[in-house]
Amino acid sequence: MAKKTALTKNEKLSGSPSRRKFLQDAALVTGGLAGILATGIAPATAQSRELKMLVNSHFVPASDEELERQLMEFGKAAGVTTRLDRVAHLQLPAVLAGEVQGQKGHDLVAVGNSTPHLYSKHLESLDDLYAKIGAAGGGWTDTVVGKGDDGHYKAIPWYFISFPLALRTDLIAEIGENLPDTWEDVHRVGAKLKKKGHPLGIQIAHSVDSNMILRGIMWSYGAKMVDADSKTVAVNSKETLEAFKFMKALYQDAMTDEVLAWDDRNNNVCFNSGKCSMILNPISAYRSAVKAKTMVEGTDRLVHQSMNHIMPPAGPAGRHMAASFNNAGVWKFSKEKELAKEFLAFHFSKENAERLLTASQGYNQPVLAGNALHPLYASNPKYYFAPFIGWYTHAIGWPGVPTAAVQTVVDQYLLPDAVASMAIGKVTPEEAIEKLDSQMTRIYKRAAKRG
Repeated sequence: MAKKTALTKNEKLSGSPSRRKFLQDAALVTGGLAGILATGIAPATAQSRELKMLVNSHFVPASDEELERQLMEFGKAAGVTTRLDRVAHLQLPAVLAGEVQGQKGHDLVAVGNSTPHLYSKHLESLDDLYAKIGAAGGGWTDTVVGKGDDGHYKAIPWYFISFPLALRTDLIAEIGENLPDTWEDVHRVGAKLKKKGHPLGIQIAHSVDSNMILRGIMWSYGAKMVDADSKTVAVNSKETLEAFKFMKALYQDAMTDEVLAWDDRNNNVCFNSGKCSMILNPISAYRSAVKAKTMVEGTDRLVHQSMNHIMPPAGPAGRHMAASFNNAGVWKFSKEKELAKEFLAFHFSKENAERLLTASQGYNQPVLAGNALHPLYASNPKYYFAPFIGWYTHAIGWPGVPTAAVQTVVDQYLLPDAVASMAIGKVTPEEAIEKLDSQMTRIYKRAAKRG
């Protein structure tokens, strides 16, 4: 029998498969960013060091569990302690504001949509890391997400929550129609289904879904809220007028009037109850239907067996949809900035990114093109849209960058209010657009003065 040779401490640390894999992943993306890890030995003071991360609680708890597992794995390899803190998504902005005010808190933070722009002066520039992660991951499907007001990337795009068209294929077949591909198709098919008691359900109310979907319709008609310079209000146009006229007809001919008071949950409830025939929604509606095991009335079929997802409808200007984007940033006042960047390199490796996607049950749509072709999406025909929808999905503020001014417009639900007032005939489409233009102009002027 061959004699076993005792390993030195250095050999144990550098030779273990998990540690070798960790170093390889970090080196692949960062090209040697990892300072302490490159030596193969944690510093003597490592145990007193802690890497802290703050995120909003995920819709799918297993996603947070996988993120925490990766953070702990990283910490063990780096010889530091780690901590993952979670808050409700509505509380996150206030917690971030408090950390900026006090210039202390976590090292890594989840920053959604416009937050990288809002806190540009307080977030590390991650241009090199962004470029290297993108190159290793097949490129980015959106290149403005994560940018700050100085044009540098202040956060790494993490994932987005997409809005495919979820529909009841059995109801559409019953009226002799094909699955809709354009917004005009949705209008025609939706009007027929409403007459049979199965209306279309798109929120025109104070909800995230409404803000996203209505922007998607506008962009599909060639309209935009703001120009590519991210500063010039551009909502008052003939394209917006055509989009508003269409939305009014869609509401009156194909929708239930309940949509005027819906939150982000109500369209799921309407669809899973068997009433609504079509909604635009993340795959949470499907997951909820699977869990609830709701039956199609008068049959032995489950609702989720009779539903499917297809790409967002196309308009005269093509196929477009908005979405909420989640990003990961590093505070400038962090005591562990380099370590935080090293974790991002480790986390965004293909293997770890795919593990997070799997844990989220496909809810996390990757912004990295290479991760969009995950085997999970091939395992279920309900997900066929997923690898492609990123190319048609934009952040709020498109064709510009998500800015603080855009976020104010979103937070005040100015677009849903304008569409609602026009849809019910309270004002004309022209009047609704003029009011929206005036409201946005005031917000953007104030933003320009603040610099």
